Amino acid sequence: MRCRHTITVVTAAFCMLGLAGNRAAAQAPLDAEAIVVGAGPSGLAAAVEMGRAGVNVLVLDMNSVMGGHAVMAGGFAIVDTPLQARLGHEDSAELAVSDWLEWTEDGDPAWTRFYAERSRELIYDWLGEMNVEFIRVAGGWENSVPRFHFTPRGAVDVVRALFREALAMPNVDFEWNENVDSLLVEDGRVAGVVTRNLRSGAERNVTGSHIVLATGGFAGNLERVLANWRTDLPRPDRLLIGASIHARGEGLDLAEDAGAALKWMNRHYIYTNGMIDPRDPERTLAITAANGDSMWVNAQGQRFTNEDGFDKNILVDMLDQNPDTYWAIFDDESRGAFSMRGREWIKNLSDEHMVLDDPEATIKADTLTALSRAAGLPSEAVQASVARFNELIDAGRDADFSRFASVADAPPKIDTPPYYAIQFFPMPRKSMGGVAVDLDARALDSAGEPVPGLYAVGELTGSVGINGTHGMDGMFLGPALVTGRVAGMTVAAAHAASDEQLDIAARPADQPLPDAETWRVTLTAENLRALLATERDGYWHFQISHELVIERGYDCTMCHSAQVPFAPLDNREHKVAQTNVCGNCHG
Repeated sequence: MRCRHTITVVTAAFCMLGLAGNRAAAQAPLDAEAIVVGAGPSGLAAAVEMGRAGVNVLVLDMNSVMGGHAVMAGGFAIVDTPLQARLGHEDSAELAVSDWLEWTEDGDPAWTRFYAERSRELIYDWLGEMNVEFIRVAGGWENSVPRFHFTPRGAVDVVRALFREALAMPNVDFEWNENVDSLLVEDGRVAGVVTRNLRSGAERNVTGSHIVLATGGFAGNLERVLANWRTDLPRPDRLLIGASIHARGEGLDLAEDAGAALKWMNRHYIYTNGMIDPRDPERTLAITAANGDSMWVNAQGQRFTNEDGFDKNILVDMLDQNPDTYWAIFDDESRGAFSMRGREWIKNLSDEHMVLDDPEATIKADTLTALSRAAGLPSEAVQASVARFNELIDAGRDADFSRFASVADAPPKIDTPPYYAIQFFPMPRKSMGGVAVDLDARALDSAGEPVPGLYAVGELTGSVGINGTHGMDGMFLGPALVTGRVAGMTVAAAHAASDEQLDIAARPADQPLPDAETWRVTLTAENLRALLATERDGYWHFQISHELVIERGYDCTMCHSAQVPFAPLDNREHKVAQTNVCGNCHG
């Protein structure tokens, strides 16, 4: 009766014992009208949309906190907003569609137009109602006008607002540390999930009429990325993990085993500026880093690309190298131009000197000869490349790769020791392929027909193909919210149209918070270190956040209080208070 990811309810007469059990299950109340798998931005958006429409919603997440991959995200691509207008950027849906289809080359035209026409309504206006403020707009290669909108703290502001909105609704509930291993299918319809609690190991069936998969992409699964590599690109010698370690693609298997089709699976947003995280003993995790003043050389010590060029062109140039890696070279004058992004939300890597002065991450030397020798690069070639680079800067025009056309646009010369070299590798950051869906976010089978009861949203759908073969800024977080809301609207419409009286199981009441007078710190630093030294399933966020606590010397009361006690509570007030301390780590 059970396969890897799907459990089918069998009603054949030859399985009498199973038949009796299934009849009993059919008479039992549903656990929820809608089940959302994943509490990232797309799952939260779906939950809020359905909750406002009166749908009984249960959100399951394998982590102990909300947010998903969005804690690493920046902003949203949004079209024709009041902020753009105030800043003098005239925009329109038609212009956006033209820009995006030209850049992506093969982006999905229907979803591209839908997004261009409705992104302001579905993102900007909606989040504004929740007091989320957009403070700036940036441009990008793919946009003829700036469209990349940012909040003060990035996507953390958004997921926190969505989570608080959901917590305010009594018909929306959350369960944490629940990994969905299988989907339940009854009479051809997806009718629930099988969950496994990562802390206790307990398994159970959770039933519902509508199942929304919001499990994210698979960019953290290098084996799967390579198995779905574009045939028109050279296969990379080495990839680093630049996405969430939870971006494994399990949701793809869940959907596919339930009958959904996958599409665009060979489309990945590959960043070319992944450096090895020096704190990772396996040397597989990446930090996204850059120095806008640096010069890049391949293993032969030669420049090979326009360092400021289109990222899609740089990727092709990088993969054409043998091996497909490069070193960014800069001097002490340009040290301040170095910046990092990516895993500093986990580790305290926000101080650049921790990387620049770490010999495991950065090569540093007083001469180019010593620098080249330490990096394993041919010294004469590196010196010749630097000399040529400086000569082009003096001339005010990059005649080799068209990086700059005037002295004013040129970077500083590389002539002030000490010199630095950092090696970079390609790294998958986001998935641009996944579950096929229609404009109602319903999962589709190979014939293009909806899989009854199943919806897919966010990066699990490859951001619905809007990015085509080439990624765009703000076009992952933006489609996450849009597709989440669309799925929520579709379920809400079905809820409104149905006259069926669903029998929904009662949810446990909130646990009481500790008395403020009796609450106190009981965990010592020694206790905490002992816990961190113990491998425990389901404690990923605890492990990461408390490693940072010890590293930075935080006091327990910086995050914990009577409202945020040490023991996790099934309590809405507790969860709201918990969101107030997110900024201690996430900025």
